[in-house]
Amino acid sequence: MASVLPVLPRPLPGSHVHRQQKTVASQAVLEQQRQLESQPKSVTAPVRYVRPPPPGETLYQYVYDLPEGVSEPDNVEHLSTEVCITDLRQLQPDFSILEQGFQLIDFAVPADIDWDSTEQVESRYYPLAADFLKNFAGASRVHIFDHTLRKGKSRSENAKPGEELEPANTPVSRVHTDYTTLGGLNRLKALLPDEAEQLSKTPFAVYQMWRPLRSVVEESPLGFIDASSVDSKDLHIHRVEFPGRTGYNYSISPNPNHRWYYTKNMRPDEAYVFVEYESRKGRARFTPHTGFRDPNTPPNAPNRESVELRAMVFWEHEPPQAPEMEL
Repeated sequence: MASVLPVLPRPLPGSHVHRQQKTVASQAVLEQQRQLESQPKSVTAPVRYVRPPPPGETLYQYVYDLPEGVSEPDNVEHLSTEVCITDLRQLQPDFSILEQGFQLIDFAVPADIDWDSTEQVESRYYPLAADFLKNFAGASRVHIFDHTLRKGKSRSENAKPGEELEPANTPVSRVHTDYTTLGGLNRLKALLPDEAEQLSKTPFAVYQMWRPLRSVVEESPLGFIDASSVDSKDLHIHRVEFPGRTGYNYSISPNPNHRWYYTKNMRPDEAYVFVEYESRKGRARFTPHTGFRDPNTPPNAPNRESVELRAMVFWEHEPPQAPEMEL
């Protein structure tokens, strides 16, 4: 199902391949292997962690006019920290979404999907993704509830405080997860209010499927921390106040034990599946991630274009289990 091996030409049936074609294919394989071996196995790049808040305080952020009595739009202090980010293609690891919290998969979709059309994405992409995720996870049910297109570059680490360099729907450039233990349960109640009480008694998760849109990603690739290298003390509740609702995610503080990964030149026929929220302990529950500026990106590389899709995943055939609210 999942693959992080170097992408090599698919073998053709021997009865239909001429000897010369086999030789050309073998040369292509060797050339690709040589190219991979010549590329750096990791990059050093800055990522934006947060400074832990003082004891008893919670990180907050307002994305609309400040209410009476609030003087600052947020209390978040970002820490630009250089980390070593390993290329999955070079490492060829046997990663598991249950342990590391993410996997790189082969997942081609029709090339003529109009990604700027919400109707086409929902009618043509959602069913394909739902079927894949159901089989991938061994789930009884998958409920896709939204998607986001992102186009642009991650925030520059040379940006001055207050500069508007990360507008909506550009790559997010802070290390975060999209949900918390409370946020995942609240999302279920908001999405499926009539079924939430029953569904909350069965194991469930929020998975994200992330893919390039039309071309290889060179600018602002997505980086992950191996979930098994994250300590609970690294996760800090980050309250985000929207008009009419409150969202909760985790911002992440630095830890030298974090193991970082990305995929060099990720293609549109590849995708990540990763855990945004998991109701059970004993497996990856949250996968911190961020867009980052690869120092080896060519100066003329096109802006990143990607689509991220989020889905509730249920295992109703497994024994009932209340969501675990402690980290």
